[in-house]
Amino acid sequence: MKFTIDRLVLTRSHFIGMSLLVLAALVNGCTNSAKPIQFYRLTADVAVTNPAYANKVGSGPVIGLGPIRIPDYLNRPQIIVAVTPNQYLLSEDHRWAERLDQNISLALYQVLPGQLNTDRMVRYPWPQRQVVDYQVGMDIVEFNVDAAGQARLIVQWFIKHKDNTVLDKRSEYQYAGSSTDYGLMVKAQSQCLTQLGLEISQTLRQFMADGGTL
Repeated sequence: MKFTIDRLVLTRSHFIGMSLLVLAALVNGCTNSAKPIQFYRLTADVAVTNPAYANKVGSGPVIGLGPIRIPDYLNRPQIIVAVTPNQYLLSEDHRWAERLDQNISLALYQVLPGQLNTDRMVRYPWPQRQVVDYQVGMDIVEFNVDAAGQARLIVQWFIKHKDNTVLDKRSEYQYAGSSTDYGLMVKAQSQCLTQLGLEISQTLRQFMADGGTL
């Protein structure tokens, strides 16, 4: 079989060979132009933990962390920048390395045991038979970086003692980051989470020292 292209007669094998070369060039061009995806995780700044609570003990009340709920607009792998209060930019090249709610939980879990001087902490969901003396849960209201590079966290959180809500509070934190450097964005958001963890631990310590009342 022969093919005619612009008066040039090609055999079938020549035609297939040229087609493969063109396809390879297109794929190679797309591959070279695509940016590699970078992944990020939130962490807690353990350097700010109180050294007085550095030696954790394996006795005392059990503290449950969670559930942690996030808005649907944050429930996605892309990192978000709030261009305006009503407009958000999602980056396809910069993404969370794990589910955001799970990452938030782990970051707080890094701060709380050292601050509370205990190893008796579990993350939600815990086993049905697990007895939890104090439960800390939260609803993330806002958690992103704005166009000026300010990381902002607004969270409604609660403490339960023996299934009774003893505290329901809204907290807000803000740290300078960047609107273009995603590493600095995540670092600023991590600082917000660290401060939330410190506030929770201070409140819990006071609560337990007062015998279950604030």
